[in-house]
Amino acid sequence: MRSANPSFKVKYLEKIHVKTADRIEMASLTVEALKQHQNDDIPKSRKLSTAHRDGSDGIGPSISGPSLRRYSRLEPRPSVQYGASGRRMSQVSRTSISGTSLGAKLVIPVKIQNTYRLEPQQTEKFNAESVQKMMTGVLSSYLDGEVYDQKLCAKHSQELSDVIKKRVKELGFPRYKLVCNVMIGQNSNQGLHYSSRCLWNKETDNYAEATYSKGSLFAVATMFATYFE
Repeated sequence: MRSANPSFKVKYLEKIHVKTADRIEMASLTVEALKQHQNDDIPKSRKLSTAHRDGSDGIGPSISGPSLRRYSRLEPRPSVQYGASGRRMSQVSRTSISGTSLGAKLVIPVKIQNTYRLEPQQTEKFNAESVQKMMTGVLSSYLDGEVYDQKLCAKHSQELSDVIKKRVKELGFPRYKLVCNVMIGQNSNQGLHYSSRCLWNKETDNYAEATYSKGSLFAVATMFATYFE
């Protein structure tokens, strides 16, 4: 067997020592970089200004000229256009939503349960007799003393139809669909037949009719009422 060369052992140990030192140096650099990175994330404390509000630094004499204090965004700045206040006059008045200045309150709609009724109660049924009396009074009050005119009577037909339908709603017939038709024509002692046909439930649905004839015009008003199930 050959004996180991002592110079070879020394060189081998030196290489191991160099590699170990390099590893230790790299590890220390990594730890230092990590600490530096953590320190960078910490916000630096803000230095307090040594300048006083009157413009002096607290050590020497005060500096002449404008104040060194920085203006805040919330403070008014002097302006040539808007005066010393530095604020533009608003053209729209501000109102509080939570207060009573708006005048309107939040209204929550009330949900009503279904009654599952397919027909009206006896007191809620359409009363043709009372509706007919009301319609006769409306026609007399609106057309009394009027003279037949084609354009004027067309306008009166629409107005009378709206008035009669509104009066019928005030009588109180819930869940009824109402259709009102008013016809106005010239009275020349001629014969006239007026008829209508409907498909409905004879137990709940009904109609009322009123006529008016005086002077040079006549009118026929018909109200149809169908129950909405």
